[in-house]
Amino acid sequence: MIIVDHIRTVLLVSGVFTLVPILVLLLPTRGPRLLFGVDAPDGVGGLLTRHWSMLASSLGALLIYAAWHPELRAPLMLAAGIEKAGLVGLIVADWNKPHTAGMRPIVIIDLVIVVIYAVYLLHSF
Repeated sequence: MIIVDHIRTVLLVSGVFTLVPILVLLLPTRGPRLLFGVDAPDGVGGLLTRHWSMLASSLGALLIYAAWHPELRAPLMLAAGIEKAGLVGLIVADWNKPHTAGMRPIVIIDLVIVVIYAVYLLHSF
């Protein structure tokens, strides 16, 4: 199966994509504008945004690590798939609101990743 044969590449590419939110942590005032086209939130919103960027980036780094550690693939892909499906759901729920306009491409990319992960996980069990 093509996905199984190329799972290392899938994990590397999806891991790098998932690592991108590190920009919000490294550039807290410019990162949200660069990635999503929105101004950086203040106060607790800014703190939670930076925290989310650490969590998402950590998951991306772990997916990259799993490319060379098959024993970690299933749990990490499951966790990442749940996170990505949740993010897609949140964006879709606010689809017509201005703050999600810059996030709409994420829906397509993350949906593709979720489907690929699901096919791999279903094939592996």
